[in-house]
Amino acid sequence: MPKTTSSSKPSNQNTTGFSCYFLISYLLMLFIVAQTIPWQTIFANGVAATSFMALTFLCYCVLYGLPASLITWLVFKISNFANRSATRLYPAYITAVLAGGTTTLLLYANTKIFSLYGTYINGFVINLVMTPGGIESLGGSNASNIGFVLIAIGFIALQALILWISINWQKKSFPSIIKKRYAISMFIVLLIGVHMTYAANEAISKSALTSQATSIPFFQTVSARHLFERLGFEIKRSDNIELKGHLNYPLIPLNIKTPSKPYNIIWLTSESWRADMLDKEIMPATWQFAVQANRYTKNYSGGNGTRMGVFTMFMGLPGNYWFSFINEQRGAAFIDVLQQEHYQMNLYTSAMFSYPEFEKTIFSKVPAEQLHSLQENGKFGWENDRVNVSSMLDFIDKRDPSKPFFSFIFFESPHARYHFPPESVIRRPYRDDINYATLSKEELRADIVPIKNRYINAVHHLDSQFDRVFTYLKDKNLLDSTIVILVGDHGEEFMEHGYWGHNSTFVDQQIRTPLVLWVPGQQQGKVVDSMTSHMDIVPTLMPLLGVTNSISDYSIGHNLLKDTSRNYTYVSDWDHITYIDKDIKITQPINIGSYAGNKVSDGNDEPLSEDAKNTLLKTKQPAMLQILQDLSHFLDKGKVKN
Repeated sequence: MPKTTSSSKPSNQNTTGFSCYFLISYLLMLFIVAQTIPWQTIFANGVAATSFMALTFLCYCVLYGLPASLITWLVFKISNFANRSATRLYPAYITAVLAGGTTTLLLYANTKIFSLYGTYINGFVINLVMTPGGIESLGGSNASNIGFVLIAIGFIALQALILWISINWQKKSFPSIIKKRYAISMFIVLLIGVHMTYAANEAISKSALTSQATSIPFFQTVSARHLFERLGFEIKRSDNIELKGHLNYPLIPLNIKTPSKPYNIIWLTSESWRADMLDKEIMPATWQFAVQANRYTKNYSGGNGTRMGVFTMFMGLPGNYWFSFINEQRGAAFIDVLQQEHYQMNLYTSAMFSYPEFEKTIFSKVPAEQLHSLQENGKFGWENDRVNVSSMLDFIDKRDPSKPFFSFIFFESPHARYHFPPESVIRRPYRDDINYATLSKEELRADIVPIKNRYINAVHHLDSQFDRVFTYLKDKNLLDSTIVILVGDHGEEFMEHGYWGHNSTFVDQQIRTPLVLWVPGQQQGKVVDSMTSHMDIVPTLMPLLGVTNSISDYSIGHNLLKDTSRNYTYVSDWDHITYIDKDIKITQPINIGSYAGNKVSDGNDEPLSEDAKNTLLKTKQPAMLQILQDLSHFLDKGKVKN
């Protein structure tokens, strides 16, 4: 610890030392945060936009460090009041190092997340950290965990070094560069000016400045639309969609005419199973089964992550309804029907039903003894997949044959870090492992082929587990009475558009999945090349269960066995919804207080010129109105604002 004096009052040198410490920490924060900001794009937008972004950047880095500064100042004051000894500054020193280290570590983590996944720490990331099973769902290794710990220690050590340097500088009696009162006043004026500029721009002009502001981590958007409207300005339409209202789901009670011979249902969903992996080389057994069943080659998940992907397939609704369902802990109408029809049920996952919170949404009415999760046993996903298949087949063996059964398995074999047994290797070279702590975008680009080969080997193992189910159903003569669904929760990108994994963008590689449907007694062997969606699965199954209601009473999907003329679909993440048709993808913010504007590409994920974008958007106005209707369809007295 730096040496202290025994004077009765804190000296100017002490306060100068802390000021120097936080000034250097501020420069460090500037360096870290600057890596997330698209400076070249900003410079191209002219002097005004560049000046605004520079001031916003400088002000927000002050805000990032403000909590640590205030906590340290408070401890400093308390220590000097309560303790007159030579060690009175030690608590303030420790607080400064820990608070400063935590701040810079979080900013570094935010930069790392942005670099790899194109998003900042947000509600989704916080939910992942705070929800049981969230961290485990990442599939990190011991090496990754050790790396994270070492990085954290490194930041604390760096802050301790900065403090030591600062305290030693104070002994040389360096003069204060700027009077504190002037610095504080200037900061407040600039911060107010930045947000007033943003509010005016958002309401009136909607220039690039508005969207660029949100590239500043944790930028707080503000709106003064009503004020400017009262002042006589013409207000631009907001691109943000706000959802309000309680669930009204289903719209009316479901009527069921029980079939004379109810179908059994086996629903197999795999993590990160992207569309092009259903291949006769990579998945020979699954390919052979798909050829005999109905195969949908242009299927879109309802999300770019597990939460929205699984939610949409069981609900038949856009993923943005998730928040209403979890708030009210409402389950799926599909599950209600199965229970009403006395289906024997057992559901299995190699992850956890607590993250995402499916036990509080889709499966909220399923008894706990029928929900089986294995992620916490310390085994790899492929090992748990084998256990779950064995458990499901055992359940079917021991069932009451006089009653129908439903079983669901969520497979983890293709989840990053893509583990597999030696006998599943079909692609070389493959990377030995993936260390999240040291991973960088440059490393990903250089090593993406061996990483993807790991994924392909893991998918090949998934095929072997699907094959166990197919073989069992054939051997037990159950295919004549059992519906089989094969689907991925979402896709997986391998830097085709600059990112790895999922949950970051809405490019096809992240949102397209295989969809295979086997229905006894129906025409089989069809290959459907038109657009389909996860939201179409439940509307296909419900009539087969005897539900006589109109599909619109419980879903916005289509019946795959009757209607494959879908012209558009929706894909969601935590706070966006993307409208997709053959021409365009339009991503809009949902309930996030953002007026930053939508993101637009063509249907093949290629950027559009400004003229082409505006021309296409004009032709899609009816589609934008349809989004508002679909997102409010199951909200009682719902209000959707745009």
